[in-house]
Amino acid sequence: MQSKITAKATKNLLSSSKELAFVDIREIGQHSKGHPFFSVSIPFSVFEIKIQELIPNKNIDIILFDENDDLSEKAYEIAMSMGYKKIFILEDGVHGWTDEGYELFDGINVPSKAFGEWVEIKKQTPHIKPYLLSKKIQKKQNIIIVDGRPLEEFKRMNIPNAICCPNMEIPLNISEFIDKKTEIIINCAGRTRSIIGAQNLINYGIKNSVKALENGTQGWFLANLELEKNQTRQFKDQKVFKKNETISNKASQLIKKYGIKKVSLKQINIFFSDKTRTTYIFDITTHSKNSRCNDLNIKNVPGGQLIQATDNFIGVQNSRIILVDEGDLIRSSMTASWLKQMGYEVYVFEDDLDYINYFFEKKSKFVIPKHQIISISEIKSYLSFNILDTRNSHDYKKLHFKRSKWISRKNLRFTNFREKRNFLIIFDDLNKAELISKDISSKYNGEIFFYEFKENEVIQFSDFLTKSSSSPKKSECIDFVYHTYKRHSGNKNHAKSYLKWEKELLQRMDEQEKRKFKVF
Repeated sequence: MQSKITAKATKNLLSSSKELAFVDIREIGQHSKGHPFFSVSIPFSVFEIKIQELIPNKNIDIILFDENDDLSEKAYEIAMSMGYKKIFILEDGVHGWTDEGYELFDGINVPSKAFGEWVEIKKQTPHIKPYLLSKKIQKKQNIIIVDGRPLEEFKRMNIPNAICCPNMEIPLNISEFIDKKTEIIINCAGRTRSIIGAQNLINYGIKNSVKALENGTQGWFLANLELEKNQTRQFKDQKVFKKNETISNKASQLIKKYGIKKVSLKQINIFFSDKTRTTYIFDITTHSKNSRCNDLNIKNVPGGQLIQATDNFIGVQNSRIILVDEGDLIRSSMTASWLKQMGYEVYVFEDDLDYINYFFEKKSKFVIPKHQIISISEIKSYLSFNILDTRNSHDYKKLHFKRSKWISRKNLRFTNFREKRNFLIIFDDLNKAELISKDISSKYNGEIFFYEFKENEVIQFSDFLTKSSSSPKKSECIDFVYHTYKRHSGNKNHAKSYLKWEKELLQRMDEQEKRKFKVF
C-alpha cells in the first residue's frame, strides 16, 4: 500500500537536518506556476532518468506530489520498481500544501534566486544602474564589464564591450588584464549571477572597485539601451590554469576563511560506501574541448551555474557535496563557500585529478536499434502510422507533421490511438522518447519507429508539414515556461514582472525557509 504524508508533516521534515527529497513530478510548466520552496522538479516525462541523477541514494526519504490527479501513485510504483525504498505521497498534492496555508512559489530555481537576493542584502553588494554604466562607456572611462554567464547565453545578448567569463573563472582571469584603478562591473541576464559574481570578487579579496550591474541585460534593455548579439569575446587564457604559489596561497585563505573541508580519494570511497547519506560530486570548471577534465566520468556543472540553478543538480536537502576543479582549488573553494551558505555540507577534492578518472563508471545511454530509426527520405512511408510528437509543445506549434499528435507522457494514458497501426515517435530528446516508447510497448502491440526532428531536413517536405497557434491549447502546454521565453525574447512587460518577482522572493519566504541560508 502506498504511504501518504500530510503537508504539515512534510513541512516539519523540511525544517530538520534529515536528508529529504521533496519531488514535484508535474511538468516544468506546471512547476513554474507554483510549487513549495524546497521542492525539486522531476517531471514525469523523464522521471526514471532524472530521479537517478537528482536522487542517487535509494535509501533516503522521498516525498512525491502532483495535482492530486493520481500521477504520484504511478510514479511511486515506478520508483519502487527501481529500488527506492522510502517513498511517500503528499496528501492532496499541491492542493494539500495550500490548504495548510503554505506558500507556492512561481518561477524556477527559486532557492538559488532567493539566495542571491539574500546575499545582496546581507553583504550590501554594491551595484550600478544601467544609465550610469552607459555614461561610463560613452566617456571611455577605466572600466571593464564582465558577463558571468556561459558563452551560449552571452551570445544571445550582451552589454556593449562586455567580456564573457563564467563567474567562478573571473578571479583567475581578471588580474591579468586590468590595473588596480580599473572599475569592474559584473552582469548576467538578471540579478543572481550579477550579485554572486560581484560579491565573489569582493570575497576573493580583489582591491579594485567592483559593482554588480543592477538587473543585468534585462535592466539594460528596460532602460532603452542597445544590447549586442552574437558576440564571442572572452579572456584569452581563461581555460586552463597551472598551479603556482600565489594561487595555492589564495585557495588556502579561502578554505580557512569559510571553514571548507578538503577530501581525498580515500575519503571519497568512504563517502560513497555510506548508504545512509547522499553524496554528489561535480566537476565545476568551465572546460575547453581539449581539457583533460572532459574525460572525467562525473557531472560537469560550472560553479556559477551550480549556484544559479542548484535544484537542477541537487535533489536532496542536507546532502553532501564534493567539488572538483583542475587542481587550483580556487574555483572549487569559491563555489563551496556559496553552497555552504545555502545549507549544504561541502568538500573540495585535494588529490591529483588523474586518480579520480578511474573511480566513476560512465552510465549507459538508451540506444535506438538501427532498424527502428528512419531517415527523412523514408518519412512519407510512415505518415499513416500513429505519429506522436514528443518535442516541447512550443516547438510543435511552430512546425510539425500533419496528422501527428503532440504528446506528453503524463497525458499518454488518456490518449486513444488508431488500432492495428504502428507508431512513429518524433523526438528531439532521447530520454523522453525512450520512456514514452516503453509506456507504449507495455500497452500496445504495434511496432515503434523513431525520427529525430531536424528543421533543416523536414523543411523540404513542406507538403507534409503544418503549424498551429491553437493546438495544443496554452493550458495543455504544461512542459513549457512561457514567462522565461517571453522575457528573453524582448517582451518588456515580462522582463519587468520577472525582476519584480525576483526582488520580492524574500518577502514571500517564511522563517523556516530563511533559516536555511547562513551568509558569513
